[in-house]
Amino acid sequence: MKEVLHFKLLWPKTLVDNVKHRRFFYSLRRIFFIMKFIGILLLLCNVHLSANTMAQHVTLQTRNSSLKEIFKELHNQTGYYFIYNENLVKRTPLAVNLKDVPLSTALNDISKDLGLSYTVKGKTIILEKNREKNKRVSVNTQQETVTINGVVYDTQEPPVPLAGVSIHVKGTSKSVITDESGFFSVSAKKGDILVFSMVGFFSKEFRVTKNERSLPVALESDVAALEEVVVVGMNEQQKKHIASSLSTLPIASNVAGKPITNLSQALQGGVTGIQVNQGSGLPGGDAATVYIRGITTLNSANPLVLVDGVPMDMNHIDPVTVESVTILKDAAAASIYGSRAANGVIVVTTKRGVPGKMRVNYDGYYGYQTPTALPQTVDAVRYMEMDNEAHVAAGKLPPHTDLTIEETRKGTDPLLYPNTNWVDLMLDKMAPISSHSLSVSGGNSLARFAVTGNYMDQGSMLPNSNLKRFNIRANTTVTLADNFLVNLDFTAIKRNRELANRVTSGGTFRFLEDLYRVAPNVLPRYPDRDGRRFYGQFADIVNPLAYAEVGGVRKNEYTESLINFRPKWTVLPGLNLNGQFSFRLNSDAHHNVRENFNHFNYYTGVLLRTWGLQREASQSRSTYYFVGLNADYTLNRDKHSVYGILGYSQEQRNQGDWTVYALRSAYTKLNYSYDDRFLMEGTVRMDGSSRFGPGKKYGFFPSVAVGWNLHNEAFLNESTIVNNLKLRASYGSLGNENIDPYLYQSLINPSTALEVTHGNPDISWEKVDMLNVGFDLGLFASNKLELTVDFYDKRTNGMLLQPQLPLTGGFQEKVPVNAGEVQNKGWEASLTYTEKLDNGFGFSVRPGFTYNKNEILSLVGGPYDGSGAVRNQVGSSIGSFFGYRTDGLLQADDFDDNGNPLIPVRSHLSAPGDIKYIDINQDGLIDEADQTIIGDPMPRINFFSNFRFDYKNFDLEFLLQGTGRSDAMLTGMFALPLDGIADGGVPTTYYADNYWTPDRTDARFPRLNNSPGDNRMASDFWFQNGAYVRVKFIQLGYTLHQQLANRLKLSGLRVFLNAQNPMTFTSMKLVDPESRGDQWKHSIMATYSVGASIRF
Repeated sequence: MKEVLHFKLLWPKTLVDNVKHRRFFYSLRRIFFIMKFIGILLLLCNVHLSANTMAQHVTLQTRNSSLKEIFKELHNQTGYYFIYNENLVKRTPLAVNLKDVPLSTALNDISKDLGLSYTVKGKTIILEKNREKNKRVSVNTQQETVTINGVVYDTQEPPVPLAGVSIHVKGTSKSVITDESGFFSVSAKKGDILVFSMVGFFSKEFRVTKNERSLPVALESDVAALEEVVVVGMNEQQKKHIASSLSTLPIASNVAGKPITNLSQALQGGVTGIQVNQGSGLPGGDAATVYIRGITTLNSANPLVLVDGVPMDMNHIDPVTVESVTILKDAAAASIYGSRAANGVIVVTTKRGVPGKMRVNYDGYYGYQTPTALPQTVDAVRYMEMDNEAHVAAGKLPPHTDLTIEETRKGTDPLLYPNTNWVDLMLDKMAPISSHSLSVSGGNSLARFAVTGNYMDQGSMLPNSNLKRFNIRANTTVTLADNFLVNLDFTAIKRNRELANRVTSGGTFRFLEDLYRVAPNVLPRYPDRDGRRFYGQFADIVNPLAYAEVGGVRKNEYTESLINFRPKWTVLPGLNLNGQFSFRLNSDAHHNVRENFNHFNYYTGVLLRTWGLQREASQSRSTYYFVGLNADYTLNRDKHSVYGILGYSQEQRNQGDWTVYALRSAYTKLNYSYDDRFLMEGTVRMDGSSRFGPGKKYGFFPSVAVGWNLHNEAFLNESTIVNNLKLRASYGSLGNENIDPYLYQSLINPSTALEVTHGNPDISWEKVDMLNVGFDLGLFASNKLELTVDFYDKRTNGMLLQPQLPLTGGFQEKVPVNAGEVQNKGWEASLTYTEKLDNGFGFSVRPGFTYNKNEILSLVGGPYDGSGAVRNQVGSSIGSFFGYRTDGLLQADDFDDNGNPLIPVRSHLSAPGDIKYIDINQDGLIDEADQTIIGDPMPRINFFSNFRFDYKNFDLEFLLQGTGRSDAMLTGMFALPLDGIADGGVPTTYYADNYWTPDRTDARFPRLNNSPGDNRMASDFWFQNGAYVRVKFIQLGYTLHQQLANRLKLSGLRVFLNAQNPMTFTSMKLVDPESRGDQWKHSIMATYSVGASIRF
């Protein structure tokens, strides 16, 4: 019996059973109940804290103290802050004699004789003049002048008060600064603008209203002015202390305001070292494949994506909620994640609330989509002429008469002689797309929140096809004590996708294929008669219009809910204890619906076929659990800076009813910096996986990195040119366990008693060893010019393969072994130049370049064939094309006097205009022995360049992205239309103008033939150069002047026009150079949109 689970997890079994055996929505209701319950508890905690404020006892005995000194002493005893107008403390000294009395009593006694009142807000007590006395002040004076008290924080967790912040009343000479506790008090008139500024932080403005009394403010750090802090694995770290290789995605350029449907699309042209391919533009199927520094394995090569510490499908992330994206590229950066990091790691953090006034933001756009590549087909007359020519070439009778062709050309009777352009008829080249996001955030020093909801509606160029997605994310942070806080996050995703009900027997969507297969001389729909609909039919299929109108629809409903609970306890200064519990529930439901419909011949009334009533439904569910605990310690003393983390975690995935696997991990990491010059990082992780058998479950993954900040050396310290120069080197091991579980066990067919799956108890981890050497260079003030270069050598050892066992032994399946080695070797460089001029004009240029060579170094039991013409063998790259080399097309001089080819092809007879194959082994015959590796579909070069221009309130930005040469094979009906075996295929106009004829011997395509024979063989004849340069986006934006925004009662307003994928420069024909493929493939879409970002 198959072993299913090897680790007992920490959660109750009843919870697991409940998730397995109860309905999804019942579980979802429980999750919402838990969220509500926690919210009530948090509210009660706040009430308790407020009540506790009044209940604390204080002792205060003084004869000659100022009010400021008294409040300072009360703060020391209670931990509560006091906000007050400085004019209040300019009174005569006070005498106070209070012994062990409640704080409320002390406050009442002190304030009653001074004409003060107080308000408790969390851990802050605000004092002001007694409002009863203020009633004597004239109404006009109250309307003109307002005293505002507040505290200024940073955006850390928990927030830290900022001392020395300047608060300036704009347009006047009045200004104050915050004290050591971040407190301020300022008088201003209604309508005045308060400007909060401090070196190293972004300035912030607030308009004064008559109702404003207290104002908590949060300032965000300016990473250009301070040391940049980036997310590195499980912690944040100053960039100057990092010795490993990582990159951060520019959120403002690649995500904000862009009409992207998922985050994977934003990575393209964002960072070096990443190859991103968007294979389709079909709604719900437009996710991109992402490779970090090449493909490391024949198995799954997807990178690990973590969202706030939880593994997640990157394509389900709402881009609006993203705060930062960090790509961990070398072993030193990624090894903290061990066995899951072999293909690189993408760390995503989402936006959280900051102290201050509640913020309400709207981000949205509306636009339309049009395909980047949409081949046009010939009309009915040209189709019939070419079809006749193809049949004659195959020795068959022409199927179309001259009369039919002539009458069709005249167009006198379109019912009898139709001429249909199926592409234009069925496709919507202006498919709408819209996205609307509303976010609310705010809080104080005790509790902060950020809630974002997004609705996206993506139409399709195909009928009955669309995607509607709703995401909601609620991130909350509650400070329960000065040294203890809790992050509680909730995510819910609902995605509804519809497609026309037209699939193959294997479930492949084939509506597009029909458009290029159904002949243009087929009428879409005849006039209705006797209450019946009549549709034209071609070969074995009813035409696409029938499928669109009466063929039904295929619906997919995907839901996901996630709870992420992360407490943090600061045990001692610098020492933190962090916990995490995460639970995710996924449900994927499919519904296929079609009504009963009979297809009759319009002229004879004969029943041609029946589409039966269809009501099909299926559902699958999966759950994910994660429990983790770690301790981190930071020490900065003299010239030494140390950071260390030690942790343990375990996780479990349940897919369906039977597939269960788990992972148990322990890890530690140490970072050391001496004098901000010499850097060292060391990481060790051990993972245990239930996918492997006894004795092979655990993998050990260490790494080390060193760095040297040369700019801090004496010989460069005074340089006005070199602002930053760092040398880096790292080496380490990563692991991959992303294979089918329990392959170490054998399975026996009970009916035959034969072993059908031969297990291998020795299979274990794939290991990836990586060496990285690089440098970072920053020149001129504020690193105006930055250059980063990395060289890497990445090798996969023990790659998991499944060679075929001898069939004579009765084995029907393959055996898994660790027996392959793959190398990815290359370099990457990125450059950034930024300029800001005094006249309000600024610009930046950010190019990037990556070179990667992939090679299979060893394979046991190989080579291994992939799909189509793909083969993996030693000396070639993964996914290489295998077939025949060619030398153009056969001409008359390639045949003898009897019409026989000088070099025959074994399988079929050839004629002038057929493909000319090369006799590789020179045996005088073209056969299987002449096949070889003929091409590589993966480009070695990827590049991009981002350009941004700013002038006052206007900004213009565009991104160029592309790849170097690669081999793209043209296949299917685009390559060989009118193939009788494939039931036709309508020629494209490009094919019609470029196929071989006796008068056009330098043609791109072979001669027409209804039985193309050897021309079907995989060969480099069908290659196109896949290199391209694409304008990935162009965006023109305008930000409303702050004064105008204030008049509109807004904090900010930006509007923009955007064009996504508007232009592509390539030599490829018929297909998009990125998605490639054939008549089955949905082209990538170009999107034109208008949008706005409104801050209330």
